[in-house]
Amino acid sequence: MIWTAAQDTLPPVPPARRLDAAPEGLVDTVELTAAHLDSRAHTVADFERSLAGLVRQAHRDRHPLARALSCALGHRYEEQEIEAHRLGGVNVVVASLLWLVPGYSLKPEYVRRHRGHEECSQEGLELVIAARLREIAYTLMSKDPLPFLLSTPSWDTGALEAAELVERLTEYRRAGVRPGPADFGQALLRVRRDDPAAGAAADAAARLGTAEGTRLAAWLGPDGEPAPALRRVVEPDPAAHRAWRRTGATAAQVAFRTGERPRLQREFPEPFHWLGRPHEGFTQCYHWHEGHPVRASVLPEDRETQAAWLLPHVTLAATAGDHGGAWMLPHLARLGGPAGPALHAAVAAGLGGRYVESRRPAVEALLVLAARGELDAPLLGRELAAMTALGTVKPNRLADAARDAAAAGAHATLWRVLAEVLPALLPSVRGAGELLAVAADCAERSHAAGPVPEAVAAAAARRGSSAVVTEARRLTLALTGG
Repeated sequence: MIWTAAQDTLPPVPPARRLDAAPEGLVDTVELTAAHLDSRAHTVADFERSLAGLVRQAHRDRHPLARALSCALGHRYEEQEIEAHRLGGVNVVVASLLWLVPGYSLKPEYVRRHRGHEECSQEGLELVIAARLREIAYTLMSKDPLPFLLSTPSWDTGALEAAELVERLTEYRRAGVRPGPADFGQALLRVRRDDPAAGAAADAAARLGTAEGTRLAAWLGPDGEPAPALRRVVEPDPAAHRAWRRTGATAAQVAFRTGERPRLQREFPEPFHWLGRPHEGFTQCYHWHEGHPVRASVLPEDRETQAAWLLPHVTLAATAGDHGGAWMLPHLARLGGPAGPALHAAVAAGLGGRYVESRRPAVEALLVLAARGELDAPLLGRELAAMTALGTVKPNRLADAARDAAAAGAHATLWRVLAEVLPALLPSVRGAGELLAVAADCAERSHAAGPVPEAVAAAAARRGSSAVVTEARRLTLALTGG
């Protein structure tokens, strides 16, 4: 069916911001690093600018940097060697500059030994971060540290412009510098593939005549495309999913299986291989409760894959009263790559959260996608219809979330979404009247016009004055101009 409606007046979405250059001076570099380590809000910008500044300063002269870091941050560390796995984030780089980290614990084979939880997606992303940080730390302990990093992003989401990576590879070739495998691997995962200039960048990369240039050129073609996520609905299986049983979740679970990416497993360092294997949800991962966007910046141009991994934990907020990973939804909505079925399903599950606090991030994500012109309203509606049928999303909770989104100005969008949901609820699902009221209000305010859904017309034709009948009649009048 086709309906017409006025355009929404949505709140503006803060655009992605260009990352400021790394600090040039020694004092500024140390101050930024100290502020980042002391902050609880580990932003991508501060994390990456701290790393970039430390690498550049160490290349110029390691000894003044080490003295300044010792004065400012030495109190954070013990006076004896600390193995790398005991240090989180930028700490491992700072401690290595202070000669407090034994070199053997920075080697690639040591990363896997002290990471666990093969089935946890956030642990998979942490493996990549750990491998990159330890590679950086190891090179800083050498006689010839890297002049700068290849993987420093262009944007605060973590995305990297392909042309900028080509320029950096050109400088590496000119200086005879060998790229770090983890640094270059992370750079490839960050490259913006939808940039109109990506084709020209691929040609320029191929002309470099280096192995990395050839890999970048291939990566910007079909070889670098993420595998599609495939939808599945699975009934609870206590024998196979005991972790889910412990949460108290009883509704059928929606999950997406992420496809295999052979090139990631074949050409990237071993800590990256988890990302290239096929994975399905239904595993408990408590990192979602305490994580930060730095993990998401490992795959800034593949929000669909990240949404597929996140979906089971958003679903917990609806089925088990757990706040789950819903707080990550607005951030994923702002990342790059296709906004496909997995992301829409994650937003749908979030809109059905048991608590207001777990629904708000899903409302924000919906508004972000709508404002960016990336929301497929009918697709979101179909996902919501399917989840209400499964019992994952309750109509009264969805109505509450829809009212919040409509109050922000998304009347036309909400009408297109709810038009797909109502047939699944009518004539008698509990809470249908409340959702019909929101739909009627959205249709009226957006001046929607078009055919009346059969289920709505049938409800409007019934006798009585129940909420379902009353609101179905109001919606019918709104759509027909009566």
